Amino acid sequence: MRKLSRLFAVALLILGVVVVGIGVVGAQDDGLSFAIVAHGGAGNPFWITVIKGMDDACALLSAECQWLADDTYGLEAMAGFWDDALALNPDGVGTTVPDPEVIRSGVERANELGIPVIVLNTADPGAGTDSALPTLFYIGANEFTGGVSNAQRVFAEAAAAGATINKGVCTIQEQGHSGLEARCAGVESVFDENGVPVDRLNITNDPAETAGILADYFAANPDTNAIFMLGPSPSSGLNLYLTEAGIEPGTLFATSHDTSAEIYQMIQDGFLLQTIDQQPYLQGFETIMWLYLNSQYEMAPGGDIFTGPGVIDASNVDAIIELTAAGYR
Repeated sequence: MRKLSRLFAVALLILGVVVVGIGVVGAQDDGLSFAIVAHGGAGNPFWITVIKGMDDACALLSAECQWLADDTYGLEAMAGFWDDALALNPDGVGTTVPDPEVIRSGVERANELGIPVIVLNTADPGAGTDSALPTLFYIGANEFTGGVSNAQRVFAEAAAAGATINKGVCTIQEQGHSGLEARCAGVESVFDENGVPVDRLNITNDPAETAGILADYFAANPDTNAIFMLGPSPSSGLNLYLTEAGIEPGTLFATSHDTSAEIYQMIQDGFLLQTIDQQPYLQGFETIMWLYLNSQYEMAPGGDIFTGPGVIDASNVDAIIELTAAGYR
């Protein structure tokens, strides 16, 4: 009976119906447990919203859930966190896939044990090929399309301002991360179409280090007037560089990915044209809900579930700020 109550609640949420004040789940009689293994944690502001989505879903299901990850960024550490996840004997595991070979052993062991695995946030680059990990499906953004959107916005804004994009640079803060590389690939495809050169530049998640790297880059490449940041911490580094260099809004055509209070302020101040939103709350929430539906009822969607790309710019940033304060964006 308790499973039927949970199923009813989940079905309502998937259909987008919000039911308030109904006790759809009670004590944790069924002992549900889930884990999410990721390449980052609460030390990076992006992941806080994903974790909230997980926590809210687990609270609704009265399930025990654990987020297993390095506090900021730890790709290689994911193998050990997969060992920890399997030791929990969970009903299901969600995982990011910045590098499939790091976690392949853990995912294959889960498959052998009959534990469902869903990919979230960072897709398996080998999906659809013989090297694909044995997972159910992906919940997250289309990273390549997000990069395309940012590049197209840069060229459109430059044209509207009567300016010419001379050269661009796409920064990568986590080297070897397949999702970040896909974002830059999307940018590069648009620049190639326009016959404009674009560089890739390795930076870090440390804003001060990134600001220094950017200062050196622009000193050596003064003709570059478009830049693509791929997350909150890199955007903080850009903001620091712009402040220290005394660069005015509109001088550099810049975009970002993901969300933070500082990114919102940069949009409001005119330093960022837009940021790509992948709705991280949904990634955490829906991963748990679908792990529940699959592990208990063998349910699955007809394919991957895309939570983005969406665009946040000057037209909607004020509304997004309010939703962010509530922990949902």
